[in-house]
Amino acid sequence: MVITDTPMNIAIVEDHNALRTIFRDHLLRDGYSVFAGSCAEDLDEYVAEQKIDLLILDLNLPGENGLSISQRYRKAYPTLQIVMLTVKAEAQDKIRGYEDGADFYLAKPVSAEELSAVVKSIARRVTFLENQDSAPSLDILKKKIRYNALSIDLSSSEIKVLKSLIEARDYCLEYWQLMELLGLEVSDKNKLNLGVYIHRINKKLAEVGVPEPGIKSLWKFGYQLTEKFHINDQL
Repeated sequence: MVITDTPMNIAIVEDHNALRTIFRDHLLRDGYSVFAGSCAEDLDEYVAEQKIDLLILDLNLPGENGLSISQRYRKAYPTLQIVMLTVKAEAQDKIRGYEDGADFYLAKPVSAEELSAVVKSIARRVTFLENQDSAPSLDILKKKIRYNALSIDLSSSEIKVLKSLIEARDYCLEYWQLMELLGLEVSDKNKLNLGVYIHRINKKLAEVGVPEPGIKSLWKFGYQLTEKFHINDQL
């Protein structure tokens, strides 16, 4: 069973009564919150009252078809995960499904176990993305700070300073360590210059929503990060 503090809320839209019931009951046993409807109207009524994380959608439905629903919901809810179910398995049909917003495309017949495996994969991905968004991320290769879907470019020296602070004990470095890191002579004048430099980094951190100050001054000691950062250095 999948056990989470806030179970993923899933909506199934499938007009085959027996199949809809099988999918719903299997996913309920997996620990998810599940709504099951037979048409676009059922879905719209439910979503008007409840937020959903995943939409499992049959292509051939009475009234508005699955492609139209997928396109409409993708536009309204950009982060919604969508699984399309269809008897059509041609490449062009899959391409059309992806273009209209589907994240996964499963050709019928689909077993409840196969659908469950796909849902578990999506749940892991959603959890990972939520955890990534819970803290700022330093993207070393692309030279950016990312936070809550925002990003800003950094210079090579800014990357060096942030990476060193992230990796330092208690996220703090002394004045002389930072000056040496930037190739500056250790002096009172450069201590002031360092303060100006840290101020510029803090402005960038604030622009992506990192609570101010992202780097705080420690009196007569140095500077310390006030937030936990992820480091992404993978291709």
